[in-house]
Amino acid sequence: MRILPLFASCILFISGCQFFKPKTEETSTVVLTEATIYDKDLVLQAARSPENSKEADKLFLKAIDEYRNAHKPQKGIELFVKSAILTPQARTYYELANALMDVKKEKEAIRAYTIAEALDYKPLSKLFFNKACAYSRAENADSSYYYLMAAIEFGYSNLKNVLKDPDLAFLRDHRYDLHSEIMNAMSGVSDPEKVQWQLFSNQFKPVHFPCRIDTEYVSKLDRNQIISYEFEVYVTEMKRDKFTRDVGSEFYYVGLVKNDSTFRSLIYAVNEEVYEEQEARPYYYLVSYTNSGKLIDKMMIAGQETLKDPFRVATLNANGDIDVVEYTNQWEKDPEKEGYENNKVLSRTEAGKKRFYISPDGHILPKTQELAIR
Repeated sequence: MRILPLFASCILFISGCQFFKPKTEETSTVVLTEATIYDKDLVLQAARSPENSKEADKLFLKAIDEYRNAHKPQKGIELFVKSAILTPQARTYYELANALMDVKKEKEAIRAYTIAEALDYKPLSKLFFNKACAYSRAENADSSYYYLMAAIEFGYSNLKNVLKDPDLAFLRDHRYDLHSEIMNAMSGVSDPEKVQWQLFSNQFKPVHFPCRIDTEYVSKLDRNQIISYEFEVYVTEMKRDKFTRDVGSEFYYVGLVKNDSTFRSLIYAVNEEVYEEQEARPYYYLVSYTNSGKLIDKMMIAGQETLKDPFRVATLNANGDIDVVEYTNQWEKDPEKEGYENNKVLSRTEAGKKRFYISPDGHILPKTQELAIR
């Protein structure tokens, strides 16, 4: 590959921005405005103290609804900007850039993609490809070529898009050898599906045992570990969410539970966001895949998918045991009469406990079945 300096620069850049230091007494609060949302230094400072993150998340989801579902990119832009001002996040700037491309504001889109990169958006391959498209539409062939090659270097493997995307027409017209350059760059990508699986699965870091996923764990969901919709082939709930106008779900990397020679068992979270006064309520799936990314088995192990369901607490142990305890909720008001909105959970009562394990072929089975086999 030809752009090794890009790797070095990106690695240094990312490592410098990935982990923000907590706010100290010497750090003053930075307030962004529409005039400063593309000032990288100010954005990075503001991102260190996300004081309005909940409100920013609600605005982001409304923006996604307007942009993706209602097909109103300009309305989405207005809401993305408001969300970024409250709390700058990589996903906000990335979607803002996409919406700006839709209204043919390529130069501003490039600025938004640049901030998303500074905030450590993943996957970089997709961001770089979109940035290449933006530069091409802005009639900057050199920068477009640079980011297209960078996208391929970082794992972008959709050859059809690379060769046919109309946004890259200017680049194709002004670089006569582009086709051969692309084919040469992608020659090392013998299996695009494998590359895609590696990009997805490598984001899951090993969990530390014992790992207890309870209400405290749920409240500390890392909002920086969002799973892109580029990986919907591995997260079946994304496909379900894709066909509903209720944009209320986000998806997060949680951890690697088991890395076997023939499969991987991972945990991801589904976060049901709401627009009203309720808190977000993530729930957690344990999912096993073959080493090529094919689904083997999955189980919801923690949290609750709907407010009517029992709340599950999971404990994953070093010996492979997975304890799942179900609790029934005692509500402040009768939910049958008053509903669930603004209705607090006063306490939880244990309703049952089961133990599971991951079999040698990756299935998630009750522990009693293992004992019966023995």
